[in-house]
Amino acid sequence: MNAVASELSTILAARAKARFDGRESAQFAGESLVSWRQVTREELGLPLDRPIIMTGHQAGIWHAGIAEKFVRGAEIAALCGGALVHVVIDHDTNDASLIGFPALVDGRLERLMLERSPVGRGPNVLRRPVRTMRPERAHQTPPSIESALQEIESAVQGAFRRENLAMQMAHAANVLLGARARIDATVAATSFARTSLAAAMRREFALMRGAYNHALEGQRIARLGGDELPFWRLDSANSSRLPLLSSDNTPNALLAPRALALTAIARMGACDLFIHGTGGGKYDGAMEAWMSAVLKVDSQQAIAPMTIVTATRLAPLAQFIEPFDVSATPRALSRLEQDPFADAGVTKAQLLGRIVGSRLEKRAAFVAMRRAIEAARKQRADEINALRARLGANARALRTHALATDRTWPFPFSMTNT
Repeated sequence: MNAVASELSTILAARAKARFDGRESAQFAGESLVSWRQVTREELGLPLDRPIIMTGHQAGIWHAGIAEKFVRGAEIAALCGGALVHVVIDHDTNDASLIGFPALVDGRLERLMLERSPVGRGPNVLRRPVRTMRPERAHQTPPSIESALQEIESAVQGAFRRENLAMQMAHAANVLLGARARIDATVAATSFARTSLAAAMRREFALMRGAYNHALEGQRIARLGGDELPFWRLDSANSSRLPLLSSDNTPNALLAPRALALTAIARMGACDLFIHGTGGGKYDGAMEAWMSAVLKVDSQQAIAPMTIVTATRLAPLAQFIEPFDVSATPRALSRLEQDPFADAGVTKAQLLGRIVGSRLEKRAAFVAMRRAIEAARKQRADEINALRARLGANARALRTHALATDRTWPFPFSMTNT
């Protein structure tokens, strides 16, 4: 950790400790935030005697930018004597079982995926855990990747007995973080929906809807209709999630908070510092505006602080980047095919100059020019074909470069030396 990051972690640790020690006067749904903090943490099974540093993401073996949130969270938790909590967005419909890895196919870098069974769709909390296996397609795994891939396979297999796919992948990710970030507790977003704070939010939301929708102006998040609540209702019968309506009469339904509701519950009652990535950081300002209107105070002074953390780390694949021929361009090929006379355009200009006279004369001159071009192309066919081959090699080089510099490979491939 560099000096700037270290100083920032120290500042954030102090803010988390101050939040933990604070006694805010603000109220939500008739109860003080201090009271909500104790009740919510008890209901989620979180410690009451230390600051809670919270971060999370959709289930999966994410890239290093996501993993960095946990690494930084562990540093901050250690500095303030706190606990690091992993919030699993278990109701998301991303395919948490998809795990890509770099491999060599016919000597070239490609992206392959681990096969998995069973294959499914829908919210990960409604899907069963999976087993993985290497794809049948002939390939070689680079030595710099193989050990990390084996660790991923082992972690996923070790979490196979978890209650659903989301928690399988979340706990596998915890194992893979290892010494980089010790996770003290792992909590599903659907558990947040079962808290008393979430129930109060649903009960009182008619009074909050206007402020909620107003806060979303300019955000790429859908506003809620007159009967919608900021929660999802999960339907196991067809593996789907539907907007929760205030008119729904499903007391035992599995619910999950939408984005703003989730971070509102987290920052009001569950944690003392929330760590976002760049995506969450964009919408959390809307949540703060919503809560400021609801609490009737500046929410940044009343709820837990938040910060944004990300990183770019690359897998050790630079050796597989193929050379790029800068002179082989589509424009160069077009010039060669349209003016193959190799005389700086003199011959073609002469041929174009002959397209004059009557319609029939112009037509004859044009046909003569096309025949001359075709004849010249045949004479330079080897050169044209060679340039096409160089262009093809460039396309492969660009693809290889994109794969080698892709920041979204699973984090064990790019954090092996951290």
